[in-house]
Amino acid sequence: MIDKKNKKNKKIINFLLFIFLIIFLISCKKEIPSEPVKNNLPISERSFYIGLVPNPANTPNSTFDDIIKAYEETGKISEICMVWVEKQGIGEYDLLKQNQVITGVRVYGLKPFITLNFATIKQGSNGLEYVIDAPQGVTPSLSDANFRALWKNEAKNIAQDFQPEYFSLGNEVNDYFYFHPEDVDDYLSLLNETYSEIKQVSSNTKVLVVFSYNHLVDNNQWSMLPDFNNSVDIVGFTTYPHKNFSTPLDIPANYYIQLKSYINKPIAFTEIGWSSTGTNTEETQANFLLKFLELTKEINLEMINWLFLHETTLDGLPGHICDSDVVTIALKKSDDSKKQIYNFWVELKNLKLVN
Repeated sequence: MIDKKNKKNKKIINFLLFIFLIIFLISCKKEIPSEPVKNNLPISERSFYIGLVPNPANTPNSTFDDIIKAYEETGKISEICMVWVEKQGIGEYDLLKQNQVITGVRVYGLKPFITLNFATIKQGSNGLEYVIDAPQGVTPSLSDANFRALWKNEAKNIAQDFQPEYFSLGNEVNDYFYFHPEDVDDYLSLLNETYSEIKQVSSNTKVLVVFSYNHLVDNNQWSMLPDFNNSVDIVGFTTYPHKNFSTPLDIPANYYIQLKSYINKPIAFTEIGWSSTGTNTEETQANFLLKFLELTKEINLEMINWLFLHETTLDGLPGHICDSDVVTIALKKSDDSKKQIYNFWVELKNLKLVN
């Protein structure tokens, strides 16, 4: 009886030793590294910042919670926040003071990018007109002393109170000068004077002017660019090549690299994008980001900003002058679901950022 009991105990002990041995071998087994996640991007590190417009989901019925979530998410997947308010000329300073958007941007660790425009598109007697955006009672002219003083003071106040990392003194300015080439010299002198005012109160702010790359190419405005090299810290461009090419593969290899022949300052792509509607798809949109990174590898880049975080709606004048497909140039759909490009963008954000 005792012998049987000993045999039974021996079996139990052997079983427990076997289990212990298995656990020991598993714990001592040399760890085999998992296969690294494939880098789908054409670059392995980046020297530029990336940014977005943190527009909320569910437009036009966005809630306050949607807005907060958009800023929070933008802070996680970008470094720069494009700040757009209803007024982007003289009067913008007061709006920024009231809505405190710059404070909100910095809460989420983002660098604010502010734009002060000197011109606007208005409905005139003969249709849409590109005109100087002057307050009532002020002569709408870049040569007018009163307008120049007011505009410089607006820029100085914005720079002094908000200390923005990036301050653009005109968005897609070549569009205005296409219709008013006689104003270029007055603008350049105003730009130089305003640059000095900004630097006196916010020396670390990087000042730039932004051009429409599509129209620069279409209208052969290359000769404008060298005149701005000595007036700004950075030269900016917006680019939406889906308006000129059927697929990203059709974009020529030298499409962006030719900028190096005209610009000796760092370059900021303040808005880039490709539609995902019509003949385009989410896959095409994602492929454009990859193609763009490939085509700009040899350019001294300061930043690359995708247009929107969420697909949106545009009404009023923006809805009238913009192509309908621009609302789809976003990383996510309006319902907050991710589009194909989203994961590529996050992969870009996670690349090592080098000086």
